[in-house]
Amino acid sequence: MPSPQAQALTREYQQQVLRVAELLARRLRVSALRADVADIDSWWEQVSPQIQQEILTGQSALARLARGYLVAHARLEGVTIAAAVVEPNAQQIATSLRVSGPVAFKTQMAASGSEVQATRVMASQLQGAATRLVLEGDRETTMRTFTDNDAIEGWRRVGGSGSPCPFCLMLIGRGAVYSKESSRFQSHDRCSCKPELLYRREPEPPEVRRLSEEWSRVTSGHTGKAAIEAWRKHIAGQRGQRTEGAEPAEG
Repeated sequence: MPSPQAQALTREYQQQVLRVAELLARRLRVSALRADVADIDSWWEQVSPQIQQEILTGQSALARLARGYLVAHARLEGVTIAAAVVEPNAQQIATSLRVSGPVAFKTQMAASGSEVQATRVMASQLQGAATRLVLEGDRETTMRTFTDNDAIEGWRRVGGSGSPCPFCLMLIGRGAVYSKESSRFQSHDRCSCKPELLYRREPEPPEVRRLSEEWSRVTSGHTGKAAIEAWRKHIAGQRGQRTEGAEPAEG
């Protein structure tokens, strides 16, 4: 396990990162709720340049924060690393925001015929997409740093704020990943999980072992999608939630 000093640094850093992402996501939701639904395409053409710039700025800011944090965290663990420099993908951001914005609005309008409902769905999807896109500055910097530094043995998925969704709990329960070839970090909209770097191989924490054992018990006799569905229903049952049409919660 990381030293107490390293754990304290991680907690402080994670809180700072989530504050930035959540602030930008809330601002985007408010903007979407004020959309001109009479001409959604013209509204989007007018507001999207500023929205995209805010996401780009936020992602770049978190990438810079991540570089400083990663170097300091490694130093506390007695390791010297070089943090990777990651540049935002402006086209990817623009595409994701458009799909979550006017495309989502039109899709919901076709399904429900309600401008109010379509606006709410668009606002929710844009808020979720903004969270994911801004946090990509931290996640991509961390994962690229892992790939580029032989001094880093592996990484472990850790939950952020709120209750991790079944998808995230499943991945957290898989424990540490030590292979440079399997260094992809999976996330979804509204997910606040992050990868935590490991500088030496170590036993899994009690929480990870508990999730792993729980997964094995709940999914016994199931494979593939059937196992994931059994796990999702199990977690929803624990939380007293309905499972029909459920979306991933905050991770």
